[in-house]
Amino acid sequence: MKAFINVEVALAMLMAAIVDAKIYERCELALKLEREGLNGFKGYTVGDWLCIAHYESGFDTSFVNHNPDGSSEYGIFQLNSAWWCDNGVTPTQNLCHIDCRDLLNRHLLDDILCAKQVVSTQNSMTAWDSWIQHCYGHDLSQWLKGCNMHAKHHSKKLIHDSDSKR
Repeated sequence: MKAFINVEVALAMLMAAIVDAKIYERCELALKLEREGLNGFKGYTVGDWLCIAHYESGFDTSFVNHNPDGSSEYGIFQLNSAWWCDNGVTPTQNLCHIDCRDLLNRHLLDDILCAKQVVSTQNSMTAWDSWIQHCYGHDLSQWLKGCNMHAKHHSKKLIHDSDSKR
């Protein structure tokens, strides 16, 4: 009976997070990311961040992806439970010191602070395969078209493995 109650409580908490979820419009998200200091952070532009958010979650704050290794990825930037947040299920480093459910709502400050930590590691933007596949080396100014903002358009150049100590 206690296990059933725990499951009900967990489901209720997830439903509450989903009710507070949001699928952002591109320009609305761009302005929010710029206001929170992501434009130029570690040399990357709002275009880089929009590109990642689009390919990772479709700008959906409630998106969860379950991986074959048992970990899951949460929120608009798909932060992994093995490294960045605690989902209460899989072993984690919890480097952002956050509950994964906190990444599933419309309030992006915790997502942004954690994403800044990810980019501050030696892997930088290459921590996201989607950035390598869809964003790196592409014209990212398209992500800001029509958004009425003055964000930087040129992102940092990727350091090749032979040029860095990984």
